[in-house]
Amino acid sequence: MKVRCPYCGAEYEAPEGAQYLVCPYCGTVLREGKIFESVYLFEPRLDKTAAFNRVFGFRPWASPRDLGTSSPADAELHFLPLYLYYVYFEPLKELATYATALAVERPPFYVPRNYRFPARWRIPFKPSLERTAVFHQPQLDPETAWAAASKPYEKEARSYAAAFKKPISDKTTFEGIVYYPFWKLKYIYRGKEYNAVVDAAEGNVVYMEYPISRRGRAASLAAAITILTGSVVLGTAIGMGISAAKGVDLTLWGSLGGLIGGIAGSASAFTYVVERKAVYREGQEIEVL
Repeated sequence: MKVRCPYCGAEYEAPEGAQYLVCPYCGTVLREGKIFESVYLFEPRLDKTAAFNRVFGFRPWASPRDLGTSSPADAELHFLPLYLYYVYFEPLKELATYATALAVERPPFYVPRNYRFPARWRIPFKPSLERTAVFHQPQLDPETAWAAASKPYEKEARSYAAAFKKPISDKTTFEGIVYYPFWKLKYIYRGKEYNAVVDAAEGNVVYMEYPISRRGRAASLAAAITILTGSVVLGTAIGMGISAAKGVDLTLWGSLGGLIGGIAGSASAFTYVVERKAVYREGQEIEVL
């Protein structure tokens, strides 16, 4: 459905039946047709120059040493919506705290699973007529988002209560919406374009595409050969040992087994030798494209 923002006047598409509607241009939040006031913001601590510097100074496996000579191509500030909760498991007042949960099921760019967003240091949000960022719509309702994020808090509360043999009851309350900033970046290295995402509040590089250097490919080749050779040698030794014990020559079979295991074990290293581009994702193994 189409919605007109009462603050900036922009018209935008919004999902049917959503509890909260966010203007992508100024960040104004509507609830049941009225402006929702309980909205907060984490200020970006990094401007786009600092965000690019974090990327150019980052050194994932097999990246080129001269990555810092890359050129910035494009930078866009995005605010993802989080839900803010006051977490309280009655009667454990000593464990009461604030927590946040991502309000989107499918973020527009990579965000690590179970990413721990902060709840402190937020400030009240005021919409602006000057467009400085892209604000994204919540895709989940507060109850669904909390059900997915509450498990570690509930586990801590139950563990604490068990020591004192106290029954607990979840009295967590929804407190509002918080915008969290990320820089979505593009940069150019030796004529080719790559993408990156940087947490604009904490400064972490959470996603980064990068070229695999010649040095990285050479190191990967050496590692692959070492794994392959070591597997063959080990397989041969095992075959010789079994042959000696059973009086049957199984050396060749041991070597073949080692070769097969070596190929499987060195496959990822060989991939770095062949491919020219890799992707770093925080919390995951590096992937080659």
